[in-house]
Amino acid sequence: MATYDAPRLARSLQSACDVEIGVITNPNSRKNKNRPDRAARLQRIVGDIGEVHQTVSLESIKPVLREFLRKRARYWVADGGDGALHWMLRMGMEVLQEDEFVGQSVTLPMTLPTKGGTIDFVANNVGIEGDAEGILATLRRNVERNSHIEETEVDSMVIDGVQAIDGVDTPFRTYGFASAAGGIGQRFYAKYYADPDPNPRTIMKVVANTVASAPIALSPLSKLPLGSWTSYAKEMFEPTPCRVSIDGMRLPGDKFTGVHIASMSINLGNVLRFFGKADQPGLMNALVGTPSPWGIIRNLPRMARGGEMKGRDILDRPCREMVMEACSDELLAPIIDGEFYRNVKKVTFRVGPRVRIPKVVAPKAA
Repeated sequence: MATYDAPRLARSLQSACDVEIGVITNPNSRKNKNRPDRAARLQRIVGDIGEVHQTVSLESIKPVLREFLRKRARYWVADGGDGALHWMLRMGMEVLQEDEFVGQSVTLPMTLPTKGGTIDFVANNVGIEGDAEGILATLRRNVERNSHIEETEVDSMVIDGVQAIDGVDTPFRTYGFASAAGGIGQRFYAKYYADPDPNPRTIMKVVANTVASAPIALSPLSKLPLGSWTSYAKEMFEPTPCRVSIDGMRLPGDKFTGVHIASMSINLGNVLRFFGKADQPGLMNALVGTPSPWGIIRNLPRMARGGEMKGRDILDRPCREMVMEACSDELLAPIIDGEFYRNVKKVTFRVGPRVRIPKVVAPKAA
């Protein structure tokens, strides 16, 4: 009479359910709307060692990541750029706090963006190269061959805030790598994403329009009927009403023309570079101040080469915490990894957990 080893059978069944690569793709994203076969195409690339799931809403991400954890996926892949990685990281951290996984020695798997965004500063920072298809195909080959995959650890930020939702103060926690929380950076992203096809050329266009319109928009000439030339630079340099503290030190003033912070250096389309001091492990880089429009424009060459911002009204320093709080009826709208968080009353940035990212370099197409 046959006997059954129950633990061995359970392990065998579990192993049969395991996957190596878990991919999420958003069919409603700007780049995927005209690609209805996107998920099927990516599934063909990862083959039987991976699973591709479409996430049509933010609410649909967590159930997929929960299944990836149950199936022990070693690699989580966001089919997209910084924003896609942002939501995967946030939802993944929330899933890890659920009763099913707490105390099970389960950690966040290696997470991988596929350079499907418009800026891709995270992928560029760690040296990921290629397009989504090439990156996934390279990852699959390396996994199948049991080849060494270089792993990079980067600091993240843990971000706690309070949003006004339907008149109710609602706390939230998220994770990210860079934030244009107010002032010139936040205004820049608003202009950038208003473009129908944002790309590195859009960065140049926003910068050029700002500089070219400044002599008009910031002078009495703004009263002339000259279209957007009379308002573009003024909108860009409009300060954000808020209070800011860095490492417990309250900064003077209640209006800032720039409030920015990051846990890694970023490169915006090889046009602008910021936050070089964030590459020190365990530290973020705050870039906060009240410089005049002309003071900001004078710093453009430094932004282009990634140098330290200069000016008596600019604070460019490493830190471990930054707190930003609305101080008027105008609530905050920080942009975190390219994602808008609106109607925010208060937001606190701290050094977060280190995130493991595989450095996948896809071969260049012939």
